[in-house]
Amino acid sequence: KHAVKAFELGEMEQGRYADIIFNLVLVVCIPFLSPAYMHLTFGALVVSHTYIYCYDHVKVLRYVNKFEFGSTKLHYLGMQLFTLPVGIFAGALVFKASQLAGMDDLTFTALQGYRLGLAIAGAMVGHVLLHLLLLATIRRMGTSHVDRSSSKATYADIAQQFPASYFSVNPLHCLRSRYGINQDNRQAFYSPLKG
Repeated sequence: KHAVKAFELGEMEQGRYADIIFNLVLVVCIPFLSPAYMHLTFGALVVSHTYIYCYDHVKVLRYVNKFEFGSTKLHYLGMQLFTLPVGIFAGALVFKASQLAGMDDLTFTALQGYRLGLAIAGAMVGHVLLHLLLLATIRRMGTSHVDRSSSKATYADIAQQFPASYFSVNPLHCLRSRYGINQDNRQAFYSPLKG
């Protein structure tokens, strides 16, 4: 019994998405400190996060026993949290633009001291507020409500009318349901070619 338990698939945990936002915050702080290799750092960030995205995609679809995604509120919160690194990046762009005077000597700028700090903070806060406003507007435009209170259809009725579902068209899921640990709920493979 313990051997079977050891071979079971694990559950997906979503802690890495907080790590991704933290990585973004660290990367967008680079222009404030030492921007010499910024393009290499951003390139490494894009490549590594693309790998994480592809790895998680495969992991969730094929190697995870259970995945709980609370609701769309969690997804929307992630989009709201993403405004922080993007806002910091807007402030970093203002900081770097203040150093470009168009002369060989980079010491002369119109923004220095408190004015530079206020301009950076204004760019950060302004961008975060604009980003949140656009998110709220897009969410309002894309939200539609379908009244299903009068529907008496069950999942079995709908499955007979529309047999293609995520589970029935996924051959790996069908094989796992047939030869895996839980063989009570076998899923037949659906293909439109079978008819």
